[in-house]
Amino acid sequence: MPRSDLSEHSASVTARAEPGTRWCLVVPVKRLGLAKTRLAGPGVPPALRERLALAFAADTVRAALSASRIAEAIAVTDDPQAAELLAAIGATIIADEPDAGLNAAFLFGATAARRKFGTHIGIAACTADLPALRAPELDIALAQISENTRHFIADAHTIGTTMLFAPPGTDLNPRFGGPSRAAHTATGARELTTPDISSLRRDVDTAADLTAALHLGVGPHTTAVWSAREPLPSGV
Repeated sequence: MPRSDLSEHSASVTARAEPGTRWCLVVPVKRLGLAKTRLAGPGVPPALRERLALAFAADTVRAALSASRIAEAIAVTDDPQAAELLAAIGATIIADEPDAGLNAAFLFGATAARRKFGTHIGIAACTADLPALRAPELDIALAQISENTRHFIADAHTIGTTMLFAPPGTDLNPRFGGPSRAAHTATGARELTTPDISSLRRDVDTAADLTAALHLGVGPHTTAVWSAREPLPSGV
């Protein structure tokens, strides 16, 4: 979805995933009524929050599918509106059959991806709230993946995780949620720390996160929703 935390010397002797490796993006998307609740506030009423959650997911998938190394995308969702829009963008839609939270959805999507597209495909597990994601930065990240080693990208706060990569032949073993940077490190995943992937770190959970993403530059769906929002009432 960069240069890993390995030194230049160790990187030179670490086998990279095959340059021709095909990757499948796996993105769980919550029911919109339950998504992005921390964005709620005077400037983001519930209806706008739901529209933003959908726009974030759409911009995430749209940009990722523009990366040269991403061949497929699977969205795991039970939300009909999200399913319709993401399918139109090019994602394969599967229902969240486990309905057991984020990590279960990632595992279900990864299993479906390898069943549908083959075990030779790599899995790029991605949160659905990266509206500033840039395809060239995702290609930079994927070029840094070592064979048989999971890698992840920490969020802008260096606490959570925005993306987790499992090369072909490697289990995903996701630990998203809360302090997942530490959790993924504890499972042996390597953090990608190159400075050239800021858009992959910029997830949006709060109003401050949204401001930062807008400053970085968001995709067309988020831009349209944000531009069309109603002005705040006087005195708010």
